[in-house]
Amino acid sequence: MDLTIDQIAAELSKRGYEYADKEAAASVFEESLKSVLAEIMADWPEDSNAGAETKARRDPRYRAHITAMVEARRLANRAKVSYETMKAYEGLYRTRESTKRAEMQIR
Repeated sequence: MDLTIDQIAAELSKRGYEYADKEAAASVFEESLKSVLAEIMADWPEDSNAGAETKARRDPRYRAHITAMVEARRLANRAKVSYETMKAYEGLYRTRESTKRAEMQIR
């Protein structure tokens, strides 16, 4: 990959926004987990709190939320890797350019 500094900046920005969006999506699932559990527990008002929670945790809706939450976190983690990789590339680009300048001064 041989990009110009402008292309690197654009790619870094794009990947940064993708990471931020996916991080936000994962956070929504994580922050709403207790609310989802409470909503499902309300389906068993006659049970004790512990009994309703046990039933809610076995409910397919709760399992679906957990599955979606884990998938959202996976996507956020992958986006972070992509962003961090581009940051590393940008650092390598700077080092390469600095080395070129130093070589020109030696000659």
